[in-house]
This record gives sequence, structure tokens and C-alpha cells, in this order.
Amino acid sequence: MLGPEQINLSARPTPIFLEGTVPIQLSEEVARDLGLRDGQIVRAVVGMREEELRLVINNRELTGLNGNQLKVGETLDLRVSNNGRYLQPLSASSALPDVLASPGPRLLSLLFRPAEHSAVTQMLIPQGNNPGLQALVEGENARWLSQLIQSMARLSPIAVKRALMASGLFTEGRLARSMPPNFDLKQLLKTILRSQSPQTLIAQDIESAVDEIEARQLESLQAQNNRSVSYTFHMPFTDANPVQVQFERGPSQDGEPEPDWIINLHTDSGTMGELWLKTTFKSSLRLDMEMWAARSEIAQLARSSSSALDKQLQEFGLTLGKMTVHNANRPLGGVQELKPGGFVDVST
Repeated sequence: MLGPEQINLSARPTPIFLEGTVPIQLSEEVARDLGLRDGQIVRAVVGMREEELRLVINNRELTGLNGNQLKVGETLDLRVSNNGRYLQPLSASSALPDVLASPGPRLLSLLFRPAEHSAVTQMLIPQGNNPGLQALVEGENARWLSQLIQSMARLSPIAVKRALMASGLFTEGRLARSMPPNFDLKQLLKTILRSQSPQTLIAQDIESAVDEIEARQLESLQAQNNRSVSYTFHMPFTDANPVQVQFERGPSQDGEPEPDWIINLHTDSGTMGELWLKTTFKSSLRLDMEMWAARSEIAQLARSSSSALDKQLQEFGLTLGKMTVHNANRPLGGVQELKPGGFVDVST
């Protein structure tokens, strides 16, 4: 996994040019070291060293800046594209939706929420360190939660749809359309929170989980403003640890083919260890898959099972294209670390 010591390597500077809305182009090496992902909005700052303008991103200095309109200390919002190799400058009006144009302290805290272990995952682990939701709910709430939590052995497309709709991402959207809100995970957590003492550890865990869900809502809103799609939610199970799911798709361009759908999955299984899976779904009904498995025997099992997976996909009219399996943790820029539509604050 890329650590800070690798991100801050003093490699050969990459020349970049910023004139109006001309995108900044990075080398493949620099893009990989920065851990940027398509659809992400990166906040950078213009600096000066040795009488030369420099752009600071993730504590990495990029030189070769042109443009008299740039000022030292100026902050730029840049949209990542082309596998992290292009940074498109955004105007102040297009960087954020109107509702976020002048965010208050609450929205700012969610926008710049630091990367950390998922609080929602911890709440949904069947045998976690905290009491878990199933031990805290009763009555009608318990019945609702039992409908949300499925068995992984009986996983179905309907169950995935139900988990997305019950994730808490759409409550305010339904209210804005004068539609009755569905009871969802965020409302359940807030109901439990009202019955807990504010100073207890469980109350703090629930607050963190609510913050995580609302931060995901802002990410989806930012992606929508950029004509993209980004939904991140969790699927809880009775017989396995929860799976974090992320659907994302870049903006459509006139005259260009439909952008690919990207599906990221992450879980930490007691039997298989920590797993990440990235699936690229193309309009041609071809799937390219990339998997990271922390345990070597699981990586080997995945490699040997690719032919069987291809046959299963063909039964649904799909084709398995490229299948890559790594015996490693997913590098920086995975589903947990950096989020499409999210901001990375690199101001110093």
C-alpha cells in the first residue's frame, strides 16, 4: 500500500500548463503516486519556491506552471479524469452545488471528514466490539432491521436494491419531492441515538456512523452536480461481515460512448480476510475485474476460479474480459481512502 513516504518522493517534476480551462496533465507515475481517482474533486494550492510557481497536491509539488492569472496562495478546485492523469480546473461556481456554495460549520465538517475506518461497518458487524444494532433495537425497529439484514448465501439483486434504498442516501431527496420518506438506516440510527446518553461510547459510535452517511450524501450530491453518479452504501448480513458497495460513473460527453460503470466492493471477512474488488462494466456487456486479497491463498483461489466465473457470466449474456488478482491491500485511492466527488484538502 502506498504510504506517505512514497507519496512525498521527490521524483522528476512533471511540467504542467494551466491556461484558462486547459487541463493539467500528469505523468502516469505521478498520477499513481498521488492516488487520484476519476470523478474526484481535488483542492490544490499555488505556491512559490525559488522564484517559480508550484502547484501543491497531496503534499507533492508540481512545477512548470504557466499563467499570469495565478497568484501565490490561490486555491484551485480540479476535477480528476483519464485514470487520474488529467486535472480539469473548475470555476468557483461549478465546484460545488448551490446548496454548498456557502457551507456552514456542519457541512464543512462533513466535506472535509478525515479518512478513517468505517463507523457504519463497525455498527453492522454481527459480532463486533460494540453492542451492534441488533442488540440496541426493539419493537418495530427490530422488525425493520431484520428485513434489511440478509443472508449472504441468499444474496439477490432485489436485496442489493433494498440495501441501497435503505442506506439513508435518499431521505431528503424524497422529502424535497413531497414523497413520504422510507424508514432507512440513518433514521434508525438517529432513533437509537435519542435513547442513549450523549457521553457514552455507543452514542459516539452512532454519531460517527450518522456523520459518515451524511458525508456520503454530500459526495453523491457533488457527483450529480458534475453530471456523474456516485453512491456508497453498506450491505449488512447475518452470516458475514458487511460489504461496502460503491457505484460510480463519469459524466456523459456529447459524441462519446457511454461512460463505464465502476462497482467497488470492500469487506473484511473472517474466513477470507480483507478483500477489495473493482468491476468495470462496459456498454458492450463486458466486465473487467481487478481484485486485491490480503491473503495469498485467497488470491490464488480467485485466479483459479476465473474460468468458472466467465462461464457463469455468459449465462446472463455477459463476458469476462480482463481479470487481475493482486495478493496485496488495495493501494491508496481505493474505495475507502478517496471518494469520487469528494474533496482532498491539501492547503498548508
